[in-house]
Amino acid sequence: MKLFFICFLLISSITFGQDTIRKVLELPDVTVLKKRKLFKPLSLYDESAAQKYSIKGFDQLEIFDNELSEEVWSTKNINCIGLTLKTDVKDTFLQVKWNKDQDGCDWVGMGYGWDMWTGKDMASVRDTLAIQLMVRSTGKPFTNIPWAFGFEDYSGNQAWLGYNKSFLLAKEIGNEWTKVEIPLTLFPFEENDFDLFNVKQLIIQLFSEGVIDINSIQLVPFSRKLKEEIAVMPVSSMVQIDGNLSDWKNTVFTELDAGHKLALLYSKDTLFAAAHILDSDGSENKLKGGELWKGDAIELAFSTNSDADGKRSYYLLSDQHIGINCGVNSYCWDFKRNEEIGAIKYKITSESNGYVIEMAIPFNQLYKRPLEKGETYGFEFAVDLGGEGGTRKQQDRWNSVSGEGFHMNPSKWGRMELK
Repeated sequence: MKLFFICFLLISSITFGQDTIRKVLELPDVTVLKKRKLFKPLSLYDESAAQKYSIKGFDQLEIFDNELSEEVWSTKNINCIGLTLKTDVKDTFLQVKWNKDQDGCDWVGMGYGWDMWTGKDMASVRDTLAIQLMVRSTGKPFTNIPWAFGFEDYSGNQAWLGYNKSFLLAKEIGNEWTKVEIPLTLFPFEENDFDLFNVKQLIIQLFSEGVIDINSIQLVPFSRKLKEEIAVMPVSSMVQIDGNLSDWKNTVFTELDAGHKLALLYSKDTLFAAAHILDSDGSENKLKGGELWKGDAIELAFSTNSDADGKRSYYLLSDQHIGINCGVNSYCWDFKRNEEIGAIKYKITSESNGYVIEMAIPFNQLYKRPLEKGETYGFEFAVDLGGEGGTRKQQDRWNSVSGEGFHMNPSKWGRMELK
């Protein structure tokens, strides 16, 4: 049986990659897949099977378990997307094949109104659960899934989150079943006035084209660390900003995935930073003004307000973003105010495999707020590596390793904890 819904306009904010798109999302006609079975008969001795596993009292954990029923729908046009239930030697699974890059496929997606479309009260578990998908490739391995995930409540409100490589619990998605876990705490429920007491369904919007197998979709406990953290130790006196890191010898340096090393110290009114930057070509940057990020440079983004919501996707007045051109004619740039900063002291010295940078950021002069012991602030550090022709060949980031956009979205930052 096919039913066709005439769907209404929904305002949605979809974060995908580094871009945040605010637009009116119109769901076209969809096909509700034919009901197979919703209930499994239980014998007299199957009472234990009837007892559901729950987390904090929430037991509506199984979103999809390879049953094509009236709980599952997809875009009507089968040229845009096809959902096929398949069985191999070991498993029954759902194969999703889609192609958005063609005429008539303006919106391509699928949805799961699990637990027979009942309203789900997820308010008490949004900080402890993640969506877990078991997926595999039908061909070559890959790491990126061009999908966005959204929850809809029974008022029509939606909260969306784009896929990020950090959700993948393996190096790649190959021909074996691989876990992808998306923490609920990352969804912008509050920003979209979402009713977590009455959740209707999970919606997945598909971009580009591809084929992927899904073995299951469920809600699971989530306890992995979502953000990188760096401990910042206090100092009683000013650090000498001379490019010689001998006074940092007792400080623990944090290593970025790309091999650069970073350390932070603080006094009441100053944040000190020191970094070893790996750059076999040496530091060179002839760019001027706010274009410095295209050459060899470093960037720091941080909050001066420890109470700021770490999940926000927009800058506050208390958020800062600065960069240092690490070429011969170096300078410090304030990206928010679009001007040079003279108050920040820094020194760059060459090393055999790159360079060292040491700097002092005076909070009391620039941002009028003292640094508070025991508080945690948002923080991100990035290294820009310039290429030929004044173009950036690479950006290495501390926390947001797999996705650009920290310069617009503080939710991509890590955390610095003042000891």
